[in-house]
Amino acid sequence: MEVVLKLLTLLLGLFFVAMFVFGFYVKRKSRAMQGREFKALREGVVYFYSERCGACKRMKPEVEKLRKRVRVLEVDVFSQEGSALAREYGVMATPTTFVVKDGIIKKVFVGLVKGERILQEV
Repeated sequence: MEVVLKLLTLLLGLFFVAMFVFGFYVKRKSRAMQGREFKALREGVVYFYSERCGACKRMKPEVEKLRKRVRVLEVDVFSQEGSALAREYGVMATPTTFVVKDGIIKKVFVGLVKGERILQEV
């Protein structure tokens, strides 16, 4: 029993380390998207989401608030066009939000973000 407990503790620790490393990788890769041209929208917010994503469902009211102030392009990463766009821009997690100005990605948010925080970058 003690061996099983130690093994479970080790596996849980490895899981958390792996999640931390993956999160770090995703954030670092998302910073690399900043400065790239975005052809589908000249000004506004691009919101990558999935219908099955719990965080995306919680962010939906924030996206609706944004829509009242700026143009929002919603991209379902599981649709044919959305999947291609997500691959093209290296989107690895949902929700991911781009702030686009003059056709250039100025800021990338990965994960839940308040609409007010996104508006600060618009």
